[in-house]
Amino acid sequence: MPENPATPEITALREAWLAAVRSGDVGRLSSLVADDVVIVHGDGRCIRGKDEFKGDFLKAFESFHIDQRVRDPEICIRGNWAFEIARVESILTPIRGGETKHAITTTLVALRRQADGTWKVARVIGLLD
Repeated sequence: MPENPATPEITALREAWLAAVRSGDVGRLSSLVADDVVIVHGDGRCIRGKDEFKGDFLKAFESFHIDQRVRDPEICIRGNWAFEIARVESILTPIRGGETKHAITTTLVALRRQADGTWKVARVIGLLD
């Protein structure tokens, strides 16, 4: 099956996300999400909107250096929506000392094409393995 022309754009968005997480760059992360973003974390916490998104990641980056790896992503595109399902390994290293945490999730990301043709993360659901 031929690759959808939007797939490289979505792959680039994922790589930009991972780079922003590694560098702790909330501003860059915020630019990658829709204004009405909704994220359901593996522990069931839910954040809604860009303001909550920024606050959630600022808090996380104050406590941890976060490194994520995405394994075996699958992308399905339907109109102005794209869905990616993948295994995500997160390594959280405490900034002020303590035990490093490892988490593996199956993550579903829904991306929505914007009026300017770019893709933004609109919804994320992470299920702890």
